[in-house]
Formats: sequence, C-alpha cells, structure tokens
Amino acid sequence: MPKFITLLLTLTFLVTSKLNAKGSSQELVLSASGDSYLNGVVQAVGDRAFGKYDIKFTLKNFPKARALVVANTGEADGDAYRVYDFHKKTKGKYPNLTLVDAPFMSIYWTAFVTDRLNGSKINGWKDMKNLRVVGIRGNKTMEYRMKEHFSKDNRNLVTRYHQAFEMLLKGRVDVVLGKPSVGAKYMKNYDNINMFGRFEVQDLYIYLHKKHQHLVPKIESEIRAMREDGTLSKIEQEVRSRLNLPPHP
Repeated sequence: MPKFITLLLTLTFLVTSKLNAKGSSQELVLSASGDSYLNGVVQAVGDRAFGKYDIKFTLKNFPKARALVVANTGEADGDAYRVYDFHKKTKGKYPNLTLVDAPFMSIYWTAFVTDRLNGSKINGWKDMKNLRVVGIRGNKTMEYRMKEHFSKDNRNLVTRYHQAFEMLLKGRVDVVLGKPSVGAKYMKNYDNINMFGRFEVQDLYIYLHKKHQHLVPKIESEIRAMREDGTLSKIEQEVRSRLNLPPHP
C-alpha cells in the first residue's frame, strides 16, 4: 500500500507539473489607439522582444484618453506607444506606468490643409499661429503643444481623425495636425487635401504597468539589440509597404 501511495503521489506531481508548464506562458495586453501604422510596428517589435521570454504580446485599441486610463489602472498591462517625457506632460497623472527606456520608432507631425491654403508656408508651429487647427484628444503631446501655441478660439480637439478631416473639408478648421500615415488615406480619397511640414519629431516608447516592472530591463535590452542589428528599420519598412505608405523620409 505505501508503494501504491508513493506511485500515486509521483504521478500526481508529474501531471501537475506538466499542466503548470503548459500554463506558464504569459500574455500581456497593451492599450493602443488604433493607428494601423503604429500598431503594425509595435506589434512586430513586441512579438520579438516579449516572445523571447515566452510572453504573448497583444494590442487592444481604445480612444487615446481611455487607453491611458486602462493602462494606468492595470486593466491593460501597459500602453503601446507614448513619448519619453509623457509623465512630465501629464503632470504625473498616470503614476503606475513605467517607461521601457528604449525607443522603438520615431514619428513626426505634419499639417493637412485644403487647396485654399495650398500656397501657404507651414514648417512649424509659428506658421500656424493665426490658423484654426484641430488635433486628437488624448494625445498628450498634441494637447500640450496646442495650448502652448494657439488661442482657445483657434484650437479644437476631437476623438477621432475622421471627425477632424470632416471639419477640414467643411471649412470649419484650416489645419488638421497628424502623422503622415494618418492622412495618407484621406489624400487618396480627396484631391483637395495637401500635406505640409515636418515638425515635432518624437521617439516612441512602450510603457508597462508597474506590476510588470521586472520585465523592463529585459525588453529594453531586446529593443536596443533590434536597433543595432537593423531589425527596427526593417520592421518599419515592411509595415509601410504592407499599408502602401510612402518610404520613411
């Protein structure tokens, strides 16, 4: 009988160990804002960086402001793309988010205007100070810059880019602020939309909820290695090609 009990305990231990091993892989879900270009790049980067540690990397789209809330509360495991000085610009409003201090890509903004302003010179904020502009609510850098450079009457915030471009086409604003990848589809659909300027160049970073802080140095190391061996550049090129976007300048 003792031998039978010992055998039974051994079998139980082995079965339990196998079950635990199968369930040991982890999944992290990071909040994102639905930008197909940014999502494509960070998904590919995350698949490699987190995958090396047997962690499945997944994105879930939210409106920009909501994305931060769910990441900070821990409902999501972090935020997929924010700027380096994000905490400064939000005055520490999201203290549970920890910077993964290795940028995975750079972006810049441009000004989208209709033919009415086609001859205008727009290379930066100062060139738009007397124009009516619209940006996206929840993009903290954009909100910060708009308050800095535009009067209350000249700045507008909306939740999604299709709302911004509707305002532009109806003549309610003069400029839509956004990334070139965002405006590409609108420029294809409307002949009278033009793109000018390259300003507010920004590096983007992953932020993890503090409960995953132990992963931060590991993911930083992986992203830096991908930058050094050219993987990050290759990923961007592949995503731009897949989305039929022009090559990165």
